[in-house]
Amino acid sequence: MHKIAIVVVGPSAETVSGSLLRPANIYHSLKGIRNLAIKYIPVGKFAYFLFYLPLISRTEVRVIIISGVNPWISAIVAFWGSILKKNIIVDFHGFAWLEASITESVKWPMKVLLLITEKISYRLSHYITVASKWLFNTLDYYFGNRGNIYVVENSVPCLFERAVNVLIKAYRDTGALRAYVCKKVLRVLSCDDKLLLVAPLPAVFKSNVLAFEELLKVGRAPGGNALIVVTGIKGSASGLRNVIATGYLSYVDYVALLLSSDGVILPYPSRAICGGARNKVLEAGFCGKPVFSTKAGVMHMEALPNIHYVALERESVIERLKKGAIKEISVKLNELVKEHYSFVRFKQKFLRLLATVINELNSSS
Repeated sequence: MHKIAIVVVGPSAETVSGSLLRPANIYHSLKGIRNLAIKYIPVGKFAYFLFYLPLISRTEVRVIIISGVNPWISAIVAFWGSILKKNIIVDFHGFAWLEASITESVKWPMKVLLLITEKISYRLSHYITVASKWLFNTLDYYFGNRGNIYVVENSVPCLFERAVNVLIKAYRDTGALRAYVCKKVLRVLSCDDKLLLVAPLPAVFKSNVLAFEELLKVGRAPGGNALIVVTGIKGSASGLRNVIATGYLSYVDYVALLLSSDGVILPYPSRAICGGARNKVLEAGFCGKPVFSTKAGVMHMEALPNIHYVALERESVIERLKKGAIKEISVKLNELVKEHYSFVRFKQKFLRLLATVINELNSSS
């Protein structure tokens, strides 16, 4: 039996970003499977697409999976793949047009482009995967009903699981890991005497900017002796002494920071929508860390306030951390994530889709 060649078109893998994590999960779900030849193609810009065009156009390439790239890149790849009569799977981890409209992050010409290109990808694909049931229903409402749509929910990134395992093996003593984070990541002499809260809010997404604005309000009166570390945002944090903005961290340093922290704070306002469960919530839950957030922060998860996450209320975050109930909440979130949002779950669902694709390919041969 000949191998079926599949290419996964995604963003650059030189640095680990939020956009890379879902296509990385797709790639690692398929990698190593017998009778499949998998190739990851980084297409962050149109010029990269032209460079890889001969590879994508090869006759032996039967399936093209598009995930994590800009909507216009997705539309271009889907259009070219349809001309070449490839089987196209488009993975929607969000709905850029709707998110941009609600958060008011782009002006109307760009909104129109987002809407058109996302509809092209939706219509030209043979199969669609979406990151949540909400996204399934939303695309259906705006773009019309169609078959071959599969809900493959976000999961803990496989890259994150691997990084956690490596760090735990290297730093069996959590105190040693905390010391590394304080000295090498935060550049402070010591933070052993402080509670350490992490807010992973890269400024490339408007929803994160909205959450950062809310965070500054919380940061003015966190209560107790605490540091709030914001990743993905450079420069000062409005002069607040207890808020450290680190800018971009290497993925290993980010995982080390999370593992050595006392909790994660994500104050997303109601209009900060997303297409699937947020990776940062899943990662915190995987590590058994309490998450201080809002209903918008845990969108698309079966998470309940003050059962799986700590609802941000008037009471000081630090005071809540000191209460014994916080430990129980973090345990509940950990159980929820490992049961429903593990990488194994993601892989199982994606392989079910692939089995359908391969059966159709074999029947048409």
